[in-house]
Amino acid sequence: MQPADEMFVCVQREWNGWQTAEVLLKDLQNIHWFQPDHAPRPMVHGYVSCSCITAGTLPHNCDHTQGPHTLLVCVLKSHSAPSVYAEIARRADQISINT
Repeated sequence: MQPADEMFVCVQREWNGWQTAEVLLKDLQNIHWFQPDHAPRPMVHGYVSCSCITAGTLPHNCDHTQGPHTLLVCVLKSHSAPSVYAEIARRADQISINT
């Protein structure tokens, strides 16, 4: 079995966006719960460098400014393997408890 940090996570910039990308869990930083405008509930979010995207694309402007950029991303339960989402939610819960 893979260590949790080596698992791939599907992320997107907006909770209701259509563009997704894959990153390694170890590259997802500051995992936390956040409820964006018009979202039905809080969702897991984190930050990832655009240079850590292993597949897919996330909208941001690397053409006009120097990268890499740190992007706020959303992790949807419906786009994640149950074991991966459980680990991400556990990490987000730890941040909530410690703040």
